[in-house]
Amino acid sequence: MASGLRRCLGALPTTGQALATVGLTITAVINIPAALAAGSGRATWLCYAIALVAMLLVVETLVLFRRHPARADGIAGYVDAGLGRRPSTLAAWALFFGYGALFVGCLSFFAAYLASLLAALGLALPVLLLFGLGGAGALQLARRDVPVSATTMLVSETLSVLLVMALCGLVVLAANGGSSPPPPGAGPPLGADVGAGLMAAVLSFIGFESAANLGEEVNQPQQAIPLALRASVLLAGGVFLFWAVVLTEGLSWLPLAVRQETDPLLALSDLLRWPLAGRLVELGAALSLFGTSLGSLTAMGRLGWVLARVEVLPAELATVNGRFGTPAKALAASALPALGLGAVLLLAGQTPQTLYNTFGGGAVLAFLLVYGLVALAALQQPLAGLATGRRRWTAGACLLVCTLVLLSYGQSLLQGQPALLGGSLAILAVGALRVQRSVRAG
Repeated sequence: MASGLRRCLGALPTTGQALATVGLTITAVINIPAALAAGSGRATWLCYAIALVAMLLVVETLVLFRRHPARADGIAGYVDAGLGRRPSTLAAWALFFGYGALFVGCLSFFAAYLASLLAALGLALPVLLLFGLGGAGALQLARRDVPVSATTMLVSETLSVLLVMALCGLVVLAANGGSSPPPPGAGPPLGADVGAGLMAAVLSFIGFESAANLGEEVNQPQQAIPLALRASVLLAGGVFLFWAVVLTEGLSWLPLAVRQETDPLLALSDLLRWPLAGRLVELGAALSLFGTSLGSLTAMGRLGWVLARVEVLPAELATVNGRFGTPAKALAASALPALGLGAVLLLAGQTPQTLYNTFGGGAVLAFLLVYGLVALAALQQPLAGLATGRRRWTAGACLLVCTLVLLSYGQSLLQGQPALLGGSLAILAVGALRVQRSVRAG
């Protein structure tokens, strides 16, 4: 059955979609400081090296399905190839939840950074208002034109990465006796706990697989999507490793309490006597967070559209806008409840940092579950053009890594954030019930 979605994307915008949903700059301004605060310290680069190896195994497992028909449910469709309709629909529900969590968490931080920038210019606007305006802007871009939104994400992410690289240059200059050397012993010594920062490192990569959700809108998807998946993880991994080394050094010059604030890179630029650099990085972070919000909403809308087609969500959402060729109703129905939830939590006094940590944690659980299901599907089903040994070794290693990380993360949540773990499992359980009802009706 024809989907009605319009094929209009090449390899570059598809890669841009993946990179923007990853949100490279978010790692510099949020995830690396979070790993340091958790205790990873000098081992932060090792956390990212381990996460990169794990994500490369996931990528190569996804690429095993390159001859599988491209679908709007992305990697959930790969689950269908080996495990059938029920697990694949549950995977689509988990991805829908994961992208929704990323959307809310990143949009709340976008509003916080934008509010800080405007306050520095003498314009005080509430975070809640900027959260709503950002959500409306993302929805408008996502529903109107896929090439425009993908290009917007690629440009914004490129600019923000360049801004962080400029700050890293100042750190390297200072560390080597430049014009603004750090004061000796400015901050307390760092620890080196790999486990403490591993989850932040894994979260940094989440979203690269969103390129697969554009499968029905990409020209030559069997070539473009594997290229986008591999390129996004390799590029992101290289950048993250560099930042983990340089920014760890720079942030070690700050007092511990400052490292744990919402924007430690701004404090670092002040220490280096380049306050403008900090403000520019803050601007880059806002751009990156908006791009990630847009990418998450784009993927979430397509998953909502797929779930509506199998009546897990209301069937009225399974339509495509005749003018723009996008699932506009599914996008709106996905975005508005998420925006409402985020607004309620902000009104209740939750900080953007808390929202990002909470919703980001839920997203990690959802994506690790789906990565594991894809690996199981690859182990279960012979794939055309692939040697059995390669398929089994790649998928088996991926499944092992995903299981170990998932168990480790689940245990840490059980000890520290049982409400987050319980809430995530409850949402997945609701999805399982909806899927079961859909399968029976079908």
